[in-house]
Amino acid sequence: MFLTALILALCTAFFWAGFKAPRHPLRYQSQAGFVVTLCLAGFTGYFDWRESQTLADLADHIDPVPGITDVSYVPTSGEVAALSQVLAAAPSSGRLGATQEERRQLADEARQQHTDYWLVKTALFSDSVLAFYRERGPRRGWTVETDSRPWLILSSESGRLVLFVSDESPRPGSKVMYSFSPAPR
Repeated sequence: MFLTALILALCTAFFWAGFKAPRHPLRYQSQAGFVVTLCLAGFTGYFDWRESQTLADLADHIDPVPGITDVSYVPTSGEVAALSQVLAAAPSSGRLGATQEERRQLADEARQQHTDYWLVKTALFSDSVLAFYRERGPRRGWTVETDSRPWLILSSESGRLVLFVSDESPRPGSKVMYSFSPAPR
């Protein structure tokens, strides 16, 4: 978020220098700088939005671990299924490394898998993360099925949530991978 705001501030300065300021020798470079920083702000803004959306999706299931320093966007099972359908429908050219039939089979398998993943980094160490989820409040109704470091497997009537926690050695903090599989219908 900070990087996007910084790029937008630079973009504003380039806009003023390229389009509003009195004519000067670097006018065209300022206009080009405006276009480049505007594109870059859109790019970084999109990823900021995806990260916040990823956390919001995780928060639908369980309280995210405190102290999050980074969020990795992982496509949802629905997005993977849609992408695999597009690839399966693409004409076979040999460049995709699989025949049309193999791609159709992979698309069918992707549609059958309904597991969503989230990957976050936190300033907390793995012991603190596991202690956080051993408390009832953050789990929001999930029952501890297995508590065997580095795994914490939670279940509820809506499905199963698996947490895998690993320390970020030698840096302080840890990575937490969440995996949600809905209950069979």
